[in-house]
Amino acid sequence: MKKPGVTDEAKANEAINQVLEKYGKSNRNKYRVVVYYLLTKHFGKEDLFK
Repeated sequence: MKKPGVTDEAKANEAINQVLEKYGKSNRNKYRVVVYYLLTKHFGKEDLFK
């Protein structure tokens, strides 16, 4: 939440749920970097990591 500047916890939780739905909730081996990448794409904050 700090680096991308997300301050609304409800929006962050909803985004996490959407990302996990896209990534696959049944997938037991979730990689943190993939979840971070999908969250970055969700919030449109790709420019922070260039």
